[in-house]
Amino acid sequence: MSEDAKAEQVTHVLFEPLRIGALIARSRVIVPPHSSAVGNLWGSEAEAAQAVAYLQRRAEAGVAWTTMPGRVSNVLAPGFEPSGISAVVTGPFRYDDYVERMSRFVSAMHAAGALAATQLTMNGGYPHAPSARFAQPVNALAPHAISAKEIRLLLEEYRFSAARAAEAGIDIVELHMNHEDLSQQFLSPSINVRTDEYGGSLENRTRFAVSALTAAREQIGRGRALGVRMNAADPRFYSLEEGIEIAQRLAATGLVDYFHIVFGSTWGNPSYIQPHFFRPGQWSPLAARYKAELPLPVIYTGLVDSAERAAEIVAAGDADMVGMARAHIADPDVLAKAKRGASAEVRPCVGVNDCINRRYVDGLPFGCAVNPHATRELDGEWGRTRIHRRLLVVGGGPAGLETAALAAEAGATVTLYERAPEIGGQLLAASSAPSFGRYADYLGWQARRLARLGVRIELETEICPDSSELDSPDTTVVVATGARDRVPPIPGAGGPKVFTARDAMSGRVEGEEIALVVQDDHLAPFAIAEKLAVAGARITMFYATHVPGQLLGRYSIGSVLGRMDDLGVRIRIMEEVVEISEGSVHVRNVYSGRPDVVSGFHATVLACGGESESGLHESLSVGGRGEVYIVGDAYAPRRLVFATRQALAVARLLTDAAASGRHA
Repeated sequence: MSEDAKAEQVTHVLFEPLRIGALIARSRVIVPPHSSAVGNLWGSEAEAAQAVAYLQRRAEAGVAWTTMPGRVSNVLAPGFEPSGISAVVTGPFRYDDYVERMSRFVSAMHAAGALAATQLTMNGGYPHAPSARFAQPVNALAPHAISAKEIRLLLEEYRFSAARAAEAGIDIVELHMNHEDLSQQFLSPSINVRTDEYGGSLENRTRFAVSALTAAREQIGRGRALGVRMNAADPRFYSLEEGIEIAQRLAATGLVDYFHIVFGSTWGNPSYIQPHFFRPGQWSPLAARYKAELPLPVIYTGLVDSAERAAEIVAAGDADMVGMARAHIADPDVLAKAKRGASAEVRPCVGVNDCINRRYVDGLPFGCAVNPHATRELDGEWGRTRIHRRLLVVGGGPAGLETAALAAEAGATVTLYERAPEIGGQLLAASSAPSFGRYADYLGWQARRLARLGVRIELETEICPDSSELDSPDTTVVVATGARDRVPPIPGAGGPKVFTARDAMSGRVEGEEIALVVQDDHLAPFAIAEKLAVAGARITMFYATHVPGQLLGRYSIGSVLGRMDDLGVRIRIMEEVVEISEGSVHVRNVYSGRPDVVSGFHATVLACGGESESGLHESLSVGGRGEVYIVGDAYAPRRLVFATRQALAVARLLTDAAASGRHA
């Protein structure tokens, strides 16, 4: 299909209005809740302004509505301290400034032509659960079996929360009945083994949800919409057929205006925030099953990465609307660009979930791997302050590419030098793994972006400290020379059957049994394991840590480990590799010191991260060269999100210098 035809389909399908209860949605795309990681509406004035600006920027491109998270206040025994992700004591609906702050969000959405939504959420198991049973096998935090009195008190919190949302002008209230929410746990006959009016029959098990919906509807009236977000199916909760029956029962109450269907759990394979191992919108046929059986509009959310894919889902009749969160993080203009036939300009989401893992695993501020401008909406459009200098970027990996593009967008004359035949650096190698092709999409987008900006790229050119290209005094140099494979000081690591990560990704490793020595806590070792396993090898990964991939959060690790198990990859943990010999790997338990020898390998691959190639930067700095910056792995080997954010930081230094007149 041509770009013009795609644009026409997007316009015809996604920008068709739809009635949701008493409301009219102007388009068929929503932004589901995710901004709790982006900005704190309940924090300082600056944080609140950023939280609103982030969603307003996305609303301006034509979405029907955006959703602000909303956690219902807990009902707890005196002194009890709930713990765990999303555990809450007092939810924002009880804050003194709730109406004032939420009204800002509502006003911003309306100014952008969109509706404003919020959720009513109470995570199950922190501490409340319908019964004293674990909802998942990877969390053994004992729940509290909520009493009938506590249920009544909690339902009053739902009532109060809905009233406050209505007071703030919210258009849409959505009952969060998925991802192990307490309301979802009540639905499960395996988790809910109560013998009172809230357990046993399906009518009883839906009573909590119906009561919460009744309380909300009584407060918001019929002029606002009330929806339910629910998991299409989950073997630990209910089957697809049972889920449809639950939805039908809720629809029959007349309380609900729409259903929002998702798929996945908070911990499993897949997570409901599905990483890049899956096809875009892979589970929309499950939403279609609901749509066929319900008299109400159905929304589907789940790894919908483009406006074209959203249009396909709606056109096929799988859903009436589509939710897109990460695609809007990566590019707030994804809808507008697709509508005008400029989809090639859409910054693609790579689906590695660093947007959420940074916040909840690294403890760092929210950041998008491909869009360093996310959460900087208050700064205005990039490029307003111009750079009137020449910029020489050494290295065509992610950090160098992003620095070159940002500087060129701000007016700099940029030349990029890459010693390899292609741009992309280690990201290019990673993109050759079967499930990592989104990296290639991102690199293709960067190449088109640089071409549009007129950045001159010199391939197969190595820059040294005495290169003539560095002679011009009015040239700023950015060193983005990346990193080389790290070879740890393990006896035997230099043997003839021991290979680096680059060797493995370039196809130079052969053998049926391969040992993978891992000293890297993120995705890279899994990309290597996947590529080798798909090619037919049997892989054994050796981790010294007590868990594999410990910097991958619960929204990613289940899919990663599920993929490894599907491929037959064996993972050994708490074993430090102390020697490599022909055919064998010698290990030692990191806690007890117990030695072991694992034999039968035809090759060993070192997945041990990188060591910075910082020599050029050091030489230029010592030599007194003018403006020299270092970015990305050349400074310290990290992930894509670190590279792009550092690139923006350097580009901002250049624009700040231009604004202050420090360089012309």
